[in-house]
Amino acid sequence: MNDIQKPSAGELASHACGTLLNIGSRPDQQDSIAVSDLSDEALYAQRGALLTLADGMGGLSNGSAVSRLLVDALQRAFVQRPVDTDPAPWLLELLGDANHQVNQMLEGKAPSGSTLVMALVQGDQLYHLSVGDSRIYLARGEGLILLNREQTYGRKLDMTLLKEILPASAVASHPQRRSLTNYVGMGDLEEVDRNTIPLTLLPGDTVLLLSDGVFNTLSESEIASALRSNPDTAAIRLERMVLEHRKPYQDNFSGILYRYGR
Repeated sequence: MNDIQKPSAGELASHACGTLLNIGSRPDQQDSIAVSDLSDEALYAQRGALLTLADGMGGLSNGSAVSRLLVDALQRAFVQRPVDTDPAPWLLELLGDANHQVNQMLEGKAPSGSTLVMALVQGDQLYHLSVGDSRIYLARGEGLILLNREQTYGRKLDMTLLKEILPASAVASHPQRRSLTNYVGMGDLEEVDRNTIPLTLLPGDTVLLLSDGVFNTLSESEIASALRSNPDTAAIRLERMVLEHRKPYQDNFSGILYRYGR
């Protein structure tokens, strides 16, 4: 590994981060989040920032244990990553190793699993990866851009000839529409949504990782409206907005808000 040379303050991209994690009205917290140590200037200068959010499957046992193992495994591997590793294939390898650990943990136990969204920011370059239906957004100006594609039965319906056979209302209201078709812990992953060419961030951009407890309660316009302040305040506002909807069966909800060039 190369010798670490502590960068000057001017060489470091300015950033800020806020998080939210709430149990909602559920008996257990199945969501887990983790952010690499942004106060460690050497770590950030050499490896960037790793944001990880996992939503354990509440309908299955061990969902909270799976999501926690997942984000912990990813963050441990991140600090050990060789500095000259190509980020895009490394993220895929990292996912494979973490999925293997989850599958090992679940061996002989009841089926379980977790979604995952992961973002790596190096300077002004953003790499992202997702499994399941949690979301990664880019907030730029007044707009909110969804960066990943969900892996649900509803998406499969929308992409097949079934939508040409079934009435549109039947496709839109299918009872299994929100069912996951891919998740960490299912064995071999069928699909991974990721970018291989990094997205260049602009000063003021905010990267959001959100579990479905947020975006199934708030509209995109509501989410965007909360981002007009710093990430800490925006995270508090998002949490308050979700709770103000007073949904009787509010899911666990979580998020990470990373602002580049604050």
